[in-house]
Amino acid sequence: MRVLLVEPNYKNKYPPMGLMKISTYHKMLGDEVHFVKGYDPALDQEVWDRIYVTTLFTFDFAISVETINHYLGLVDNINSLFVGGIMASLMPDRIVEATGIDRSHILTGLFTDTSVVGDDNNINIDQLPLDYDILEEISYRYPAGDNYFAYTTRGCPNHCPFCAVPTLEPVFCITNNIIDQITTINKRYGPKQNLLLLDNNVLNVPDLKALVDDLCEAGFQRGAKYCNAVRTAFRHGIKEISNYILFNYMDKPEDLYERLRINIELNEEMGIKIFSFPMRFSPIDRTDRDYIGVNWKYRKYLRAISAILHVTKGVVAAGTSFFEAAFGKNQEEYFEILAMPREMIIHRNYYKNNGTTERWRELYRALTEDQKDRLMQIVSHTVGELRSSPCPDEFKEILPFYLLKYNGEISSIEETGKQMSLLEDGDVFDEEL
Repeated sequence: MRVLLVEPNYKNKYPPMGLMKISTYHKMLGDEVHFVKGYDPALDQEVWDRIYVTTLFTFDFAISVETINHYLGLVDNINSLFVGGIMASLMPDRIVEATGIDRSHILTGLFTDTSVVGDDNNINIDQLPLDYDILEEISYRYPAGDNYFAYTTRGCPNHCPFCAVPTLEPVFCITNNIIDQITTINKRYGPKQNLLLLDNNVLNVPDLKALVDDLCEAGFQRGAKYCNAVRTAFRHGIKEISNYILFNYMDKPEDLYERLRINIELNEEMGIKIFSFPMRFSPIDRTDRDYIGVNWKYRKYLRAISAILHVTKGVVAAGTSFFEAAFGKNQEEYFEILAMPREMIIHRNYYKNNGTTERWRELYRALTEDQKDRLMQIVSHTVGELRSSPCPDEFKEILPFYLLKYNGEISSIEETGKQMSLLEDGDVFDEEL
């Protein structure tokens, strides 16, 4: 059998682990397997007995459907193509509607039963090792591709209402032994750089100490839980931790600040390194990134968080000075940063040094609270809307700062009138974070 594994050409940090396991499965059966990201005209000319297309986030719906429809045209029988992955599990009916593929050919949840693709064996594909070799077939390089990817558990017992895990992995269970997973990867593909445990809630394993002992035995003495749990981990010799911090759900903007500050305080208390990854909530049934949490009120605030994370590459690193420079020394400074024009957030030192930031700050601080509220509503509009809308007299001085576009030419605030570059209608901001 000739098998083609397809990942749409979206940008992603991690390689398609589902396809890597499917590759291992088919190679076990003696099949010929190829992998493509996006499209390859050469592969389009070949005949395939089976094609698997993976999906990732719901906001990649358009490119995923386009990819599925493209490969539907490469199979003689529509039943030879299967679609799986996160998006497919969350909105299978939407995919049926957009592609015409039969619902039975959308693989939802974990791939544990090969009978769903017409095979007669008892192989649990989800527990197979990853085939790293297929990553060499494409030119795209995943930023986190050269690492051990492993699970010790699947699912989560908490069933939080904002989370997709109950749909993707409804049953919490223990999976493969971590040492066996690492040993298998070492034998087949050689040692990897880091170990990334991808459990949804590793803290619910029956024996966390045994898992930590296994990680230490495998050569990884660092990694995982919270306040008291962080201190427990520290007592067991763990000195580096990373965590995701949800925002834009039921929380308020100040909640994100305080959660990040807790990590900074723990860093100082114990001399450890906690790296935080703020994760912006979007409902799992949305195919865009426009959702604004009920307590966030202004789109401007979300864009400001995006701008801060753009500078930090999505990571809030350990260190008080780093945190205070990015998010402010207190909540008052934090909210002022959220209100600051995007370009002045991203190019903080540039505009600070030429006096532009101080001039904006003087104007902003002179506003009443009601005026600040109206200003944030106005600057939450798109660039095109902002440029085409009448400027209220009360904001004639401050609004131009929100159309600043960094060009590296302004040397002082006095020159702003002559050299200030303004954002155009077509300027697009990266709202991924």
